[in-house]
Amino acid sequence: MFGNDGIALDPRIGLVKYGPRTPTGEPHHISMKIGLIGDLSSITEIQRFFKLMRNRILPEINLLQKWKMPFPGLGVDSPLNMSINVQKRWRQIFFPDEIGKFLKYTDKNQMIVDFIQYVESKIDIIYGKESPPDVIIICIPESIYRKCVSQYALKEKIQTQESDFHNLIKVNSIIRKIPTQLIHPNTIKQKATQDMSDIAWNLTVGLLYKSQKGHPWKLTELEENTCYAGISFYIERGTNLTKAAMAQVFLDTGESFILRADRINEIKGRRKTHLSYEDSVNVTNQIIKQYMDVRGHPPQRLVIHKSSNFWDEEREGISNAASKIPLLDLITIREINPIRLLSSGQYPVLRGTLLIPPDRYEYYLYTTGYNPTLATYQGHRIPKPLVVKPDLNYCSSSIYSICKEILAFTKLDWNSSHFSKKMPVTLEISRSVGQILAEVKARKIEKIDPHYYYYM
Repeated sequence: MFGNDGIALDPRIGLVKYGPRTPTGEPHHISMKIGLIGDLSSITEIQRFFKLMRNRILPEINLLQKWKMPFPGLGVDSPLNMSINVQKRWRQIFFPDEIGKFLKYTDKNQMIVDFIQYVESKIDIIYGKESPPDVIIICIPESIYRKCVSQYALKEKIQTQESDFHNLIKVNSIIRKIPTQLIHPNTIKQKATQDMSDIAWNLTVGLLYKSQKGHPWKLTELEENTCYAGISFYIERGTNLTKAAMAQVFLDTGESFILRADRINEIKGRRKTHLSYEDSVNVTNQIIKQYMDVRGHPPQRLVIHKSSNFWDEEREGISNAASKIPLLDLITIREINPIRLLSSGQYPVLRGTLLIPPDRYEYYLYTTGYNPTLATYQGHRIPKPLVVKPDLNYCSSSIYSICKEILAFTKLDWNSSHFSKKMPVTLEISRSVGQILAEVKARKIEKIDPHYYYYM
């Protein structure tokens, strides 16, 4: 659902036809105030790209990508009803002599630590302005990437032995209450794997949400008075033997909140982490409290997604904490399974196909596959289904309702404007958020901010 309560299956079509949802619910032009940090070259490139985004950008289409949609451009006359506002006072430059000092380091770990502090000092200058921007874009100089990232690395990440540059910058966002957007040098130099129209689409959607000017869209499938949550685990930096649980809570209004539970005292399972009874009670109480703080009343239904099976102590703890909630659904969702469906036609199985085995103990849901809306399959390999396993003791809803909601949650990643992802955001985004929360202890932050736009 988009602006003016317009409904569309494809996020890009919906944004063009109806515009994004605004906080007031009334359509109006949205001006996103953007700060910039980078060297002269990267700032010049990103400003050039912003100018390019004022106009229509055609995708690089081939026969396998007929579904790609042009970026319509930004500005007062844009159907997206959005524009980017960049001012000189919101700009901080990495000067060559400053970058040169970091390139002379022989200790890469120390260089990264000092460079992070240097970037944070630039953020502080912009944040200290009388009227700071809504979002700060950070363009890492290409020379820093070449210095920090191994040529043999599968992913180009700036990491020390103990920390990750991206995650520490996001922690900085939480502290200073200003969202950030990191951009790789290859992205602004048009060396990225995505074409320019895709980059423009995804950057616009991400900046809209981070600027807190509204939600790009919300889901129509989510039930009112239902609280949805995904529970996952992460290891706090510096406490390798102690794992913590976090939850991401979703409401039918489109809002999303991050929660960090207390450290887990009891660890069970060799391959998967499980909650003790006490931890299950604590996590569930936090989820319900967050819902009540926002909505003013408890939910009538609680749905919890987890990537591991629910053990007896987890069931008992969750059910006792949620004893006053009429309906409870505990759902295990995992990726790894041996099932494949092969098609004799040109395209693979339909997205949304549900495979029901004879014993009906677990189900196989295709969140990827041939998409009738786009009239194509966006993948390159035989699609793999998700395993959906409703708990035998605590599941009040039908498998069809559960899978419909899972499919809906594959369309709620505001880092992307693509039609859908494979995993529901209840679990997919929780993984990346957990990596950021892992740094919180090292930065001595006792209370985290629940708003998701600081983490994405």
